[in-house]
Amino acid sequence: MSPRRSARIQDLETQKPPEPEVVQPPAAKADQRRKKRKAPATHAEGSASTGRPNKKATKATKATLSKFDEAAFDVSYGPSEDVLYSLPAELFNMILDNIRDSSTIGRLARTCKRYYSIMIPLLHRRIAVHAYNHAHIAKFIRGLEPYLSIAQKKQLKKEGAYKGQQARYSSKLDPKAEPVAASYVQQLSIGVADPGRKHQYICHRYVEEALKTMNNLEIVETHFLTVPMGKSIASLQNLQALRVLHRIPADYMPPLSSLKNLKHLAVEGESSYYSSSDNSAIESMIVNSASTLRSLVIKSGPYRDNFLTDLEKRLAAHPTLAKRKHSLSALKRFTLHGVPFDAAFIKSLSRAIDFMGLDELILERLDHRKHIFYQHLAILALSSQSRPWGISLRNMSLDMSDDRWNETEDQIQANLEAKCSFISSFKTLTALELVGYGQNPRHIATNPDISNMLVHAIIKHTNLKSLKICYPSIISEHQIRYLTAMNVATIIDSLPELQEFEFAPEEVDIKEIGKALTRGRNLTAIKCYPCESYSSYPRPENPGFNLLEGIINGFLSHDNGKTAEKFKWEDSHKLKYICAFYQTWEIASEFGKAKKGIKEAIMITNAVTGNKVMIREVSEINPFRIRVGYKNDNTWIDQVVEDLA
Repeated sequence: MSPRRSARIQDLETQKPPEPEVVQPPAAKADQRRKKRKAPATHAEGSASTGRPNKKATKATKATLSKFDEAAFDVSYGPSEDVLYSLPAELFNMILDNIRDSSTIGRLARTCKRYYSIMIPLLHRRIAVHAYNHAHIAKFIRGLEPYLSIAQKKQLKKEGAYKGQQARYSSKLDPKAEPVAASYVQQLSIGVADPGRKHQYICHRYVEEALKTMNNLEIVETHFLTVPMGKSIASLQNLQALRVLHRIPADYMPPLSSLKNLKHLAVEGESSYYSSSDNSAIESMIVNSASTLRSLVIKSGPYRDNFLTDLEKRLAAHPTLAKRKHSLSALKRFTLHGVPFDAAFIKSLSRAIDFMGLDELILERLDHRKHIFYQHLAILALSSQSRPWGISLRNMSLDMSDDRWNETEDQIQANLEAKCSFISSFKTLTALELVGYGQNPRHIATNPDISNMLVHAIIKHTNLKSLKICYPSIISEHQIRYLTAMNVATIIDSLPELQEFEFAPEEVDIKEIGKALTRGRNLTAIKCYPCESYSSYPRPENPGFNLLEGIINGFLSHDNGKTAEKFKWEDSHKLKYICAFYQTWEIASEFGKAKKGIKEAIMITNAVTGNKVMIREVSEINPFRIRVGYKNDNTWIDQVVEDLA
């Protein structure tokens, strides 16, 4: 060893370790950072002539400094500098749990090790994949491969080579080791995976393998099911919510019959494709989860007469459930679609479910005997008003459409009367949705107007905050019943708490409708769809804007006792959004900087009062945005997460 180097090492060893740094308040540290202190030059820093660091000396210095107290060299921020982390644990976790954007979660995870350990589990908490055509396969594979072991990836690659598959694998890793990220996944949404007959197999195989490693899943939503998938789902210990959609072959459902203690269950298949084995699996899941089930969605075809035929027998045979007045004691949300009715089925449902104890009830596309069921519900509502706890029903959605192909005019009128009787039999609703009401043949020249019987049933619920009279589809050669200014005025005057209102306006009456809407002091959102020009030919150039302008002018023409110079939209109205003809506009006196995807704001001025307001189209980010295509709709998962929180 050269004397020069020995002297340098000896000099380092004689140095005393630095004293621990005294933690200063943030203001003092800020001043210290402004005046950057230059470190004194040492021999260990390198050659004085070249200014380059000496590699050997650097290694020796690091070895010596590693003996010192690590706390003296801790450069991480203290609690006093991280305002977010200094919050109470409950508030801190609440803030992080409400971050939904994956890119935001990723950026926060990259700030420091502390947030990395917190945010990475949140980043992998929900996985959603779909592959409707061949171009989606690569993205489908890349969405699931991070949660597979190397052995699984190699096996799947042997079964089919596709874009998106990992090309190389590390030889230093255990091929059978499951990725840590797989244990973070709690919510899995599997959308449509039908990229063609030849390629459907590989999509199913990737999901089957992914379910083997995602052992901590709590919520599963899938548009298809295979036998291995059913077995993997049935083995999940933490599963609390399951949703199965579309057609499932008869042999694939039985493995799910062992599931128990579910809190949310949805079985949706609008066909008569299922067999008695499917019914048995569905009934088993319901019976095994009778004490914990909080929401139940049953969507079936209109010709499944044997659907849930043995449910009442199985519930009655259960030693604990047989003693209850209602077997599904924890149920708060219930959806029924397409199921045929008879007296026995109605009795079974009433035995299992306390309809007036629900928070939410959705009834869709019931068969031609539905008036019997609505009459039964009206009787239940009237008899439940004397209960000490009253009626709990707050949210309700009813299918108001008519089956004019299979029903006579008398049957249609009987169905409407039964529905109106049920709606008016209580008055506790805060949200009401009426779907597909009153579509009439086009040979009727004039607008038949909305039924007074239905209007009186609606306005009985004076605490309504959301009212939607909506039309997801319009029957060919039919027209809907548009609301006139008089209808709108009656509804607005009778519902003072109304915040969200969706309806089909009489287009020629739009200015008067706008004036009637000004009476809604709490209105925050209005949706006008459809309108007569929607189906007219040739279609107007900008029908949505015409509706918007008519409604806005109705509001601006309102005499608020202020001059045009002092008029401010927010002082007079709470309305923030108007949606018309697939377009949504935001309303305000002035806007800040526009986000990406938002168009430039324009001004609307009323010619009579001179009042002005700014509007800008926000169709890309609007709250009424219409989902197009086969991309996963996470509405059900979001509701479940909110309930489980």
